[in-house]
Amino acid sequence: MRLGIDFGTTRTVIAAVREGRYPVASFQTPEGFVEFLPGLASVEREGLRFGTEADTHQSPTGELHGLVRSVKETVTGLAPDETVCKVQEADVSALDLVTDYLGYVRRMLVSHSNLDIDPEEPLEAMVAVPAHASTRQRYLTIEAFSRAGFSVLGLLNEPTAAAIEFARHTLSALSARSPKRYVVVYDLGGGTFDTAAVSLIDRRFELIGSEGISRLGGNDFDEIIAERALATVGIQRRELSSTAASHLLERCRIAKEGLTATSRRLLVDTSHVLPRGPEQVVLDLAPIYDACEPLIERTLLHCDRLFRDLRMRGIDPDNSRELGAVYLVGGSVLFPAVQRALRRKYGRKVQLAPQPHATTAIGLSIAADDEAGIFVREAPTRHFGVWRESDAGREKVFDSIIEKRSDVRVDGPLRVVRTYFPAHTVGLLRFVECTHLDAGRQPTGDVTPWENVLFPYDPALEHVADLGSHMQERGADVLGQEIVETYEYSATGMIRVRIENKTAGYKREYVLGRGAA
Repeated sequence: MRLGIDFGTTRTVIAAVREGRYPVASFQTPEGFVEFLPGLASVEREGLRFGTEADTHQSPTGELHGLVRSVKETVTGLAPDETVCKVQEADVSALDLVTDYLGYVRRMLVSHSNLDIDPEEPLEAMVAVPAHASTRQRYLTIEAFSRAGFSVLGLLNEPTAAAIEFARHTLSALSARSPKRYVVVYDLGGGTFDTAAVSLIDRRFELIGSEGISRLGGNDFDEIIAERALATVGIQRRELSSTAASHLLERCRIAKEGLTATSRRLLVDTSHVLPRGPEQVVLDLAPIYDACEPLIERTLLHCDRLFRDLRMRGIDPDNSRELGAVYLVGGSVLFPAVQRALRRKYGRKVQLAPQPHATTAIGLSIAADDEAGIFVREAPTRHFGVWRESDAGREKVFDSIIEKRSDVRVDGPLRVVRTYFPAHTVGLLRFVECTHLDAGRQPTGDVTPWENVLFPYDPALEHVADLGSHMQERGADVLGQEIVETYEYSATGMIRVRIENKTAGYKREYVLGRGAA
């Protein structure tokens, strides 16, 4: 069976491929059927429990369990082997946590969903990541899905998947006579914000441009609501344990998601969470919306930057006839303050997705369908480069290897080669990803540093384990050594690095995020 799986910050949504239809999976829970699985984990004495099985309230004795509000947000920015929690004194790594959660997702699909799946049936999945996800996050996602028993068909940026779903509902945007050339997706989830322009021409979904913020979403609105609730009852945040604070934030999220455009007040259930005070808190919404406005404005500034950059791709952002829509997707676009701000700025071009929570999953399932007849072409959404020796060998300079929005071939990876003759016996390569380069072409914006890589330029050090002690050494023996670095950027956003001493005939390979290949 082929699936589109949106592993989100707050919830995981799954859509299936069914003979030209793309139904969203429903799951049986004690509260009835729901079209998502929460991204929760509870840390209990017996081990980890996930999603609908996680205890979000308290044990029969009134004790609150440790709560991981979002498996995805917890591991964002972490190396796969970094420890995130302990269970029965054993370390649980970021990769372990995501793998175990996705194992729960697979079990729920087979045993508690409305999809008729044989336990032995292979599950093939098209998977999404935020457009500005780092290579580390992309690797962790693919690896965890594979370990959990899914066969990964491909990895798409979330806004691209949303654009595919938009086109399915707006077929006129793809007609030969339509002036509409692209759609701008505004994707605000629980923990990330992405905005992207995606081409609609000839059913070829090419990423034209993208901007984003790796840590901004509905969880930030929850924090504001929680602070207002605590201030109302006169309790300081420091009076709450980390477990109680997590439970309070989860109650705030539930209350927030019950709001409508006409709501004036917000009711937060605080029973068994606060050390003292009422079991529920009533808040006026106007001050909450005012406090959230700067966060929403940050997303709009990134939209402005996206529209400005479209001119470099031959698109006139002032020609509204070419814009299909500003398409709102992601659970947090239902927050009334967000929709108000977008409609003030873009007017009638704003279009709310029919199923904001499920848009990405449906788009992924369409992309997974060989019969859908669509063409998807992604592009790097972050700059990737390395600090290395200058030609003189006496200082470090930043070398931008893969440029944001570089073209990626469909029939193979984007390949970049660097050739040089070193001055030191050992090379120290500091890899980094970033969302922008400044005027001096230095990394700026959201910067993700990678592990440092040491490579022995001197053949005499090829088998030496402690290369660090030789880093500052210089010698005539290495001046004639030809070094070739080859970088490959795949369609899934993974970066493979091969460093080779061509003169002496040895090499090392790395998959960024995983270490030596």
